[in-house]
Amino acid sequence: MGVREKLSVFGDDYDTRDGTGERDYIHVMDLARGHVLAVVYLLAGNDSITLNLDAGCAVSVLEMIAAFEQASGQKVPYDICPRRPGDVASVYADASHAREVLGFETAFDVADMCRDAWRWQSQNPHGYGDS
Repeated sequence: MGVREKLSVFGDDYDTRDGTGERDYIHVMDLARGHVLAVVYLLAGNDSITLNLDAGCAVSVLEMIAAFEQASGQKVPYDICPRRPGDVASVYADASHAREVLGFETAFDVADMCRDAWRWQSQNPHGYGDS
């Protein structure tokens, strides 16, 4: 499927739903829309502020693998490896301030992200190339 023979899953003994690390993922289109909303906000004369743009939902590594398998129709081989130093169990942000200030909401979920990533990769197996 890719360059590596197997995906490395670092740790399965975290205090999470399935023992693997949880992270927050955002679809590139949601992120781009959030940036456009921020530019519009600034062009309206508002002061610069810091906001989180995210889905606000923790997804485990194994949940992400399952979502990608569903989207691609292919099995994703992986090995459970020891935790890496410094990794934390769960990290996700709170986009409520961006929702209040910009009206930001995500439109895509993890299944959409995996489907779109797989479609792009399938159509561009070597990336964008040199052109």
